[in-house]
Amino acid sequence: MRKLINTLLLSILALSATAQQKITLKLAPELNKPVKYEMVNKMDVEGPQTVMMDMLMQMDMSYSKVQDSLLNISAKYTYVKVDIDAGLMTATYDSSKEPSTEMEKMFASQFKPLLENTLTYTMNTLGQIKEVDFPNVSEQIFDKSSLSSLGTTYPNHSVSIGDSWTAENKMEQLGVNAKSKFTLTEKNAEGYKIESVVDLEDATGNKVGTTTGYFIVDPKTFVTISSSTESNISMQGATIKTKTELKEVK
Repeated sequence: MRKLINTLLLSILALSATAQQKITLKLAPELNKPVKYEMVNKMDVEGPQTVMMDMLMQMDMSYSKVQDSLLNISAKYTYVKVDIDAGLMTATYDSSKEPSTEMEKMFASQFKPLLENTLTYTMNTLGQIKEVDFPNVSEQIFDKSSLSSLGTTYPNHSVSIGDSWTAENKMEQLGVNAKSKFTLTEKNAEGYKIESVVDLEDATGNKVGTTTGYFIVDPKTFVTISSSTESNISMQGATIKTKTELKEVK
């Protein structure tokens, strides 16, 4: 019995020490090594026009270093599948198949620039995005704010399990200000888990939505391995609910 108690005490002390250990969260990716991601996005729009859209996208991403604290990221979308249900109208598009209907041809034309061009952006080692360039791709097809699902913003100081930090940025295409709170909640078999709560405010400071979720980041490179976020936004008489899941494909 005494041996069992001692073992339990040692386990508790070990867990306590792990929780108190300071961690410096800073991106240190393997350079010039392609990483494949798959992103699943489900969106429901409730309002004058009800729309449900499911989208699956695959992309190859690689990092290169511009300066000591600045990274350049190149991403190439390789596959897109979209299913839309707008009540009286339904549509499907699969980039791996030759379009046969007029609707499929329209989708193929819209997504062609996204699949043919390369997305590039610069980001510092704390995950703050500086510049985004996606030539010939319209805002209707690519929303810059979607890059937030690829990673989290890190603090400029070391943290322990249970610690939180904040960040703020503008989502220009939505016209809202995103105020984020991140919490390092645990270290599991995959890596570190970071939970996030984001309040979305309009230009007048009124709250119009919330995004909640988590990121799992590699314990050595702190690059995102997987993430899951859910958003609920009410704007211009419509409510938009979105769930986005991202995972690295080995």
